[in-house]
Amino acid sequence: MKSGKIISLLVITVLLLQACGSVSNPDTAVNRLEEQSLFSTEQTDSIASVLSKFPDGTQFSIAVVQDTSASFYGAQRDSDQLVNVDNSEQVFEIGSISKVFTSTLLAHAIMDGLVEPDRPVTDYLDFSIHENPQFTWMQLSNHTSGLPRLPGGYFFNFLMNMNNPYKNFDEEEILDFLQNRLEMNTEPGEEHLYSNLGAGVLGLFLGLIEEKSYEELLQEKVFGPLEMGSSTTIRSKIEEQLVQGRTKRGGIAKNWDLAALAGAGGILSTTSDLSRFMMKNFDTEDEVLAYQKEPTYRVSESTEMAMGWFILTRDSGQKWYWHNGGTGGYRTSMVFSPEHNVGVILLSNISAGHQHAEEIDRLSFLLMNHYASVEILEES
Repeated sequence: MKSGKIISLLVITVLLLQACGSVSNPDTAVNRLEEQSLFSTEQTDSIASVLSKFPDGTQFSIAVVQDTSASFYGAQRDSDQLVNVDNSEQVFEIGSISKVFTSTLLAHAIMDGLVEPDRPVTDYLDFSIHENPQFTWMQLSNHTSGLPRLPGGYFFNFLMNMNNPYKNFDEEEILDFLQNRLEMNTEPGEEHLYSNLGAGVLGLFLGLIEEKSYEELLQEKVFGPLEMGSSTTIRSKIEEQLVQGRTKRGGIAKNWDLAALAGAGGILSTTSDLSRFMMKNFDTEDEVLAYQKEPTYRVSESTEMAMGWFILTRDSGQKWYWHNGGTGGYRTSMVFSPEHNVGVILLSNISAGHQHAEEIDRLSFLLMNHYASVEILEES
């Protein structure tokens, strides 16, 4: 096994060990969540059941998007009570959902004729990459580039900065690593290997060829046109709206700085803003987002990759577009059906290292299943 793979496995192992450490289960919380027209009693109870597994201070910000409208539901655990809160305009780290937006920027670059999706990225760079791997733009987007999940050789950086593990990866450091120390996991296109490094350098390279920062590209091509005014990679711009992240034990989490790898997980946003992006994905006349949603690689019988999106084929035959995200203080999920113009967004401020963090994904799917089923019934 190459040394880069060994280092990546060690880093992941340490992350998992930290995430899986003993966590005291919170006491049973008193459910004071109000029933609203958005959710049935059963759904509200499901929200309460999941929220009660997390420590005080945990919030859920939920949006249900249908066609051109969005409805919002906020819940918080406060003093061992589950109460409603208006948080649709509050900001959360969205983690790896950022990868979807990075691929949106790629779709724009392709549609604008700046890059060709299946040409090697190195054709567009004014520097070489170690051992000259021929991965393409599309392979960076759908995780088939062969790049490792994390930059190899940085085990002690991750070990010493577990609360903010990407902060030292500035542009100079990443470019030096790519040019001099990169070790590929596989040949490009050989298999699907999820890569934070791949998504991060996709955002970095797009900025280099367009001579703009990742933030500038997001504001110019996505956030500005869609009036997503609380979405950014610059935390200082939204500090007054920021919901403080929580560690797996309920303490205050340190926010993550993704530096030059912001394209992998550096965006902060709200359910209000993200609902605008989801609605735009229902617009069949939007050529860029339609192109982004086209399947590009089959991962398994039930899972394909679009550009940034996972496409999940459900037992019903529906195809759901999905991505989740997780950082040291936040866990998120975003899922929708473009066929039925319905989707669910769930942002939380609980660490991805919490033992029940996957319940965030399950809850978003449970809520989505209800609304997707309703849409089918209404059409039949």
